[in-house]
Amino acid sequence: MFFIATRIKTVLVISLLLISCSLLEESSTSNISNFNIQDSDGGAIVFDNHPNKMIVYDAAAIEILLAMGEGDRIIGTHQFVQLPANSPSITRVGDAFNVNYEKIVELNPDLFFVFYDTFSTELEDLGIKVLYLNSLDSHLEDIRAHIKIWGVVTGNKKEAENLVDSFDINLNSIINQVPDSSTKPVVYYHTFDYWTPGGNTLIGSIFELVDTNMVSRNLSGYSQISFEELVSQNPEFIFTDEWGYDQITSENALQSVNAIKNNQVYILKNGSLSVASHNIVLAIEELTNIIYK
Repeated sequence: MFFIATRIKTVLVISLLLISCSLLEESSTSNISNFNIQDSDGGAIVFDNHPNKMIVYDAAAIEILLAMGEGDRIIGTHQFVQLPANSPSITRVGDAFNVNYEKIVELNPDLFFVFYDTFSTELEDLGIKVLYLNSLDSHLEDIRAHIKIWGVVTGNKKEAENLVDSFDINLNSIINQVPDSSTKPVVYYHTFDYWTPGGNTLIGSIFELVDTNMVSRNLSGYSQISFEELVSQNPEFIFTDEWGYDQITSENALQSVNAIKNNQVYILKNGSLSVASHNIVLAIEELTNIIYK
C-alpha cells in the first residue's frame, strides 16, 4: 500500500470498481479455472480458463505482462507500443486508433484487451472476447489493481503480487527522499501544442506526490495553456517529450521563463509518466532527482 498521506493532505480514495473482479473459482496452479472480471462498462466478463492468445492494445498492460513473465501469451498489439529488445515477437494489428479486423480473425485470440472501448462492439460481433478496462484516467493507486487483475487473468497471482510489492517498495523509497520544504518547486509538463495535464490526471497526481506545484494543477483532464499563464507561473522546471522539446524551447514568447533561461527543460529517459505500469517509478525517480538534485 502506498504511504502517501505524509505528502498529500487529502488522501485520494480511488474506487476500484473500474477493475474489480469477482472470482468464482481460481487457482494459481490450475490450468483451468472459472472467474469473472468486471469491465469498465459494468459488465461481467466470464472466463472459462486463462487465455493463452491475447491481443493487448495497451502499452502499460504489455509492460506488466512482460514483467510477470507472461509475454508468450501476447500475440498482438498496436504499432505505437515500444517493446524491450529482449521481448518476444508480437504482431502489430493496427495503430492506437485503427485495427485490422481480418488480421485479428486470422490470429484467433482468446482475448482482446482494450483500454478504451472504441473497438469493443465490432470485436464482439466477430465472436472475440473483449476485456475493456479504462486506463486513460488511471491514477497511481490503480496501477496496483491493474497488476493484480493480470495475475487473475493469467493465473499467475504470485508474480503479480511480487510486482506489486516491488512497485510499492520502489515508489515509497522515492517519496521518502523528497525533502520537506515550505516552498514547492514550480513545474510544467508540456505536450505538443501546449496541451497539458491537469491536477486530476495521472501526471498531475505524480507531481503532487513529489511535492511540487504543477502550473496546470487547477485544470481538469488535458487542456491547452496560454503563453501568458506560463510566463505568469514562471516554472523552474519543464518536462516534455521529443516532440515538444524544440517547440517550447524555441518559442520567443517564453524566453523569459526560468526553466528555459536556465536550461531546465528535460526529456525523461527512464520510462514514461503517461504509461500506467510499474515502470512509471523509473520516470518518477528520474524527475525527482532532477528537481531535488
